[in-house]
Amino acid sequence: MRRIVGILLIGIASALCALPVASDAADPRARATAKPKRDVATLDQFVAKAAGRSLAGIELSDLALQRSESAAVRRLANRTRADHAHTFETLLGLATGAGVTAAPPETMDLEQRGVKSRLAALSGQTFDRAYVDAVRTNDERDIALYRSYEGTATDEAVKSWVSEQLTAIRKRRQLIDATGLEIRSAR
Repeated sequence: MRRIVGILLIGIASALCALPVASDAADPRARATAKPKRDVATLDQFVAKAAGRSLAGIELSDLALQRSESAAVRRLANRTRADHAHTFETLLGLATGAGVTAAPPETMDLEQRGVKSRLAALSGQTFDRAYVDAVRTNDERDIALYRSYEGTATDEAVKSWVSEQLTAIRKRRQLIDATGLEIRSAR
């Protein structure tokens, strides 16, 4: 008899363990006060990539301001530098407001260091053409990065900021194209 009671108690205990446990999530009051969940990893990754790309834009533009003799390329470099500096500062402020705690990168990534190194070895019109091409390529990659994040963003302020950045890049693309035409016709 003891053995049967023991088996029954074990069976009952097992059945109780298998039942779902009521949690705060089932309580409507807990749901009303719970903070909305955000995808920290995705936002942190986006901020790190976007900030690193802005640093690259600043450094490549500084190089163009030092090395280019073309007024058109210098205008583009000034505009690109100002845009990326503004992007970097506003992104960091926005990220802090959205709860990102990861430190932004302090330097550009390895790929962009290679681009800068290649540009630094050039001069004259060769430098100017390569710089314009690098800015165009970087803007294309920025557009891809921002579009991919825009589709997954959960923070409305960040999503709005991304949309504004896409508009600014498209406007800068007009200057890039005009500069490219100007330096190619100056041969």
